[in-house]
Amino acid sequence: MKTTPDTPIVIDGIDKIGLDGSRFLTKFCSNSTVSPKPKVLLTCRLDHDIKKEIVGVPCIIIEYDKERQECLNSLRHHGTRYDKIETEHHDTLKWLWEHEQYRAWLSTSHSDLLLIEGKPGSGKSTLTKYFKDNLLEREPLAKQAIVASFFYSYREGEVHTNHSNMLRSILYDVLHQNETFFFHFQSLYRERLQHGVWADDSLKKILLSFKEHPVQERLYFIIDAMDESDATDRRDIIQLLHQLCTTKKLCIVKVFVASRPIAWLNHRVPDIKNIIKLQDENEPDILKFTESFLEKLKLSTTSHKDTKDYIMQNARGVFVWVRLVQMELLKYHETGYRKQDISAFLRSLPTELDEFYKRMLHELENNHNQRDVSDGVRMFQLVLFAYRPLRIAEIQQALAVLDDVDAEYSPSDESFEDELIDDIAKRIIHCGGNFLDIRGNDIVQFTHQTALTFFSRLLAPTATSKFRMNTHDAHRSISITCIRYLMLCVARSTPENEPPSTKSWEPAHFEKYAEYLNRRPFIDYALCHFQQHKNDCDLR
Repeated sequence: MKTTPDTPIVIDGIDKIGLDGSRFLTKFCSNSTVSPKPKVLLTCRLDHDIKKEIVGVPCIIIEYDKERQECLNSLRHHGTRYDKIETEHHDTLKWLWEHEQYRAWLSTSHSDLLLIEGKPGSGKSTLTKYFKDNLLEREPLAKQAIVASFFYSYREGEVHTNHSNMLRSILYDVLHQNETFFFHFQSLYRERLQHGVWADDSLKKILLSFKEHPVQERLYFIIDAMDESDATDRRDIIQLLHQLCTTKKLCIVKVFVASRPIAWLNHRVPDIKNIIKLQDENEPDILKFTESFLEKLKLSTTSHKDTKDYIMQNARGVFVWVRLVQMELLKYHETGYRKQDISAFLRSLPTELDEFYKRMLHELENNHNQRDVSDGVRMFQLVLFAYRPLRIAEIQQALAVLDDVDAEYSPSDESFEDELIDDIAKRIIHCGGNFLDIRGNDIVQFTHQTALTFFSRLLAPTATSKFRMNTHDAHRSISITCIRYLMLCVARSTPENEPPSTKSWEPAHFEKYAEYLNRRPFIDYALCHFQQHKNDCDLR
């Protein structure tokens, strides 16, 4: 075979012919009669057989898509809020698809922003989840589009209020769904490799660069609970999203934002053409929900109508209030009652959400014994002050550890097992009342952001409730719980009838200890966050 130094040889897809391709490479690379050696461009999937055949051959390997995948890994953010949002009640929220403001936002041939504004408890997150879940099915234009989303959440902790994580999540979704956008990322990603972390300015710059994408694309950005985001940089983020929608280019970005009324967003309202005020639209949905649970009460026709009308008159668009009324009425129904009494009981319930929470707290204080209150306080401390959401099994294990710093503590499996609460879910419901709930992946959290906001007031020095807490005591309690839990796990590392030193352990000893630790689900949290709680306790 005669070649010149400038002879280019291009071989594409050699991996597609299996072993024949590998055999060809073997002969080609070992052919000493080829002179001078040509320049070869080989494009294929780099499988095991191909790699084996090019060992020792002078070559430069460029793995297709490797850099994009590494970039994706650097942007990856695991959000937990979406799975915990309640799904819509049957046959509700369908009005959204035909709403005038929604249709105007969707039908424009340029980038635009739709604001879903609602008072606390009106169902904004449920609507946002519903929109995300049904967008591809309901809107033909969305089937070939990129859909990116982020759900802010104060309840989930700082990770879910951080704007940088929102930007990373949105950018990840875009790049994951369409690799042609990688050129917007590439240069700034390489800069990021030098510094180790993504700078917020770089993330914002990439997002804004989508406006100049040279190919016609359609993107949907879905952002929930803007009001629960970090207030420090919220103004810049709102400005960024508005700026993303100001130009008419090939790339169309449709931004869907849900939020309570907040100052800077209200300041931008004159510039936002499409706004839906949820409390003005959700009355039919509240009616359907109310009708569904009233059926279970089997009231007379007159009583049914009176109850329904009273609820609808006082709901004022707040779905959470109706849900609390539902729970109270069903609980009242379980105890047995005269049907004429239902109206009086209903009218005894507060019509303001804040007053309703006060009533719930009063019931917890007066209908519970000291042990119930003590367990309840620790549950609320763990849910309020943990650095990540805790699962029900972690709460169960934490409550089995004595958190009194003055009490003597001798870690033993026997005493620990004696303190474990059977059927912890029932205990959480009993001690936490309607303030706490168990959601997806067995996460324990407040039933709603409004409940968390109310309960946070018990941190005030002027609070007089039995459930009053302060930040210092909460962090001290959790740090004591963590260290004593770790003491328990370490004490078990040298059980009876086993070598006292791990230096003498055989693999079977390590396996046995690993099995033991697998039965201690709170150990991960205790190891990761003990020092944080200790520091917060020391600083106060």
